[in-house]
Amino acid sequence: MKRAILILILGLNVWSAEGIEFPAGLDFDSLRGIPIQDNGRYKPLDTFAGESLRDITGRWKFQGHDPIGYLLSFMTSEDWYNEKIIRIDYQPLKEVMGLNPAQVHFSYNELVANDQFRKLFDRVSQKHSRNEDNFTRLENEFSKLYHQLTLFQSIQTGEALTVVPPAGTDEEAAWLSINHPHGYPAETQDALKKTFLQILAAVKNQDAALFSQAGSELKTQLANLNPALYPNRQVIQWEIGYNQTRPFLTSWIYYLTAFVLLLVSFFYTNRYLYWFSVIIGIVGFGYNTYGLIVRSLISGRPPVSNMYESVVFVGWGIILFAIIFELIYRQRWFITTACALGVGTLIMADLLPFDPDIDPLVPVLRSNYWLIIHVLTITLSYSAFALAMGLAHINLGVYFYLPNRRDLLNNLSLFLYRVLQVGVVLLAAGTILGGVWAAESWGRFWGWDPKETWALISLLGYMAILHARYTDWVANFGTAVCSIIGFWLILMTWYGVNFVLGTGLHSYGFGSGGGWYVIGYLGFEILFLGVVSWKYMAAQAALRGMAATQAVTEGS
Repeated sequence: MKRAILILILGLNVWSAEGIEFPAGLDFDSLRGIPIQDNGRYKPLDTFAGESLRDITGRWKFQGHDPIGYLLSFMTSEDWYNEKIIRIDYQPLKEVMGLNPAQVHFSYNELVANDQFRKLFDRVSQKHSRNEDNFTRLENEFSKLYHQLTLFQSIQTGEALTVVPPAGTDEEAAWLSINHPHGYPAETQDALKKTFLQILAAVKNQDAALFSQAGSELKTQLANLNPALYPNRQVIQWEIGYNQTRPFLTSWIYYLTAFVLLLVSFFYTNRYLYWFSVIIGIVGFGYNTYGLIVRSLISGRPPVSNMYESVVFVGWGIILFAIIFELIYRQRWFITTACALGVGTLIMADLLPFDPDIDPLVPVLRSNYWLIIHVLTITLSYSAFALAMGLAHINLGVYFYLPNRRDLLNNLSLFLYRVLQVGVVLLAAGTILGGVWAAESWGRFWGWDPKETWALISLLGYMAILHARYTDWVANFGTAVCSIIGFWLILMTWYGVNFVLGTGLHSYGFGSGGGWYVIGYLGFEILFLGVVSWKYMAAQAALRGMAATQAVTEGS
């Protein structure tokens, strides 16, 4: 029975695909700004199409084409059921289903007809019916695949296009699909359906004139249905601009350019080249800032509510602190280190399995006051510690290659110490403010939740580093080593609690995947520290030997 229901839900059909020509020569801008209610918020059709295509194929612009074109093409040709567009990355899932492990994209029909697919569906369905939550990684990946298939099916039938505002005044009411605009007069419904069918006909026949006319007409019809419930057009336009500008991609390109120019400026001392490099980095910072501001305007909250946003914000904070310290000390070490880290954080945000969508906040986070005060403070402390970690690498690199540059080593150690101080102040303030928020949200100031516990461990760890440096328990070299190891505590607090432990009251941040990147980073750091420490101890032993020899010579 379940198998029959599965087939009915997914609409299993077998058609022969003879190649599908992507609709060319059509101006999709007429439809781009149509609002749609999806995943708890209003967004432009441009965003919905891009997110849907990314969920299905893995790319916002699959094969370089406009996602709105795919969205409409899905609805005009059943041949898409046999096109290899469904992306599967998880190798164990492909192995269980007997799929080619070297292949990335598969067709809807071949997946739904797979016997192992049906067995996995039965297993996951039974767990859901028993309200179990102990899903394995394989079962979670299968659920993701099932979502891809149902999303594709709902787009193909038009049910996913909830672009029709409900009749009435209830702002919480669900929007309606273009196929079933209930609640309006029959003639209004017929007019909507007729216009939409004209759009699909124009796509199928690649009729640019009809497409432009029908697209503009549909946009006007939808806007006039219930103007009181229609979202702010300016916010919709902001989001379209955000999608087209891709500010974070542009930002790291500028950061990378600035980093390369700054490296050149170390070998060719020229203040014009230095300032030009700094300006390039500030331009990248401007794009980074623009992206965060627009995300805030779209969502109505600070851009730090999920892992993707926090990684991007940490990168922004690194550049912010570097610019401030650069203006104070006029040393290129800060901005050079920050640009390299800025590139790394923004690329990491795209590579790791973080959801970049702008989603509504979970209830516990619905306080812009506390998001600004607590979360921004904590996240900025991560930025300071990340900058300190980068400076520590440079410090140790100088120890390795230029151990006799005592003046440079002393300056770098001072810079590192100052950045660590900023990070500790921010982390301490953020941890205390988090306790106040916890008392307001959960009725207790402290509960040894994993996130709270690791935040305290991180704070105590960095306070120990500062204390050891202040009392000369560790010298410049030891401070640099401890700064790198200390960042591992931040990594556990920031990433590990969410993606490794996956438990506690901070459940809104959980995720999975990306572990190999973290393991690779830790492995590199251990190797780096081992090599540098060996070289440093060998150099110190040689100095002690020279001092002993000199003492013997003078004594004789």
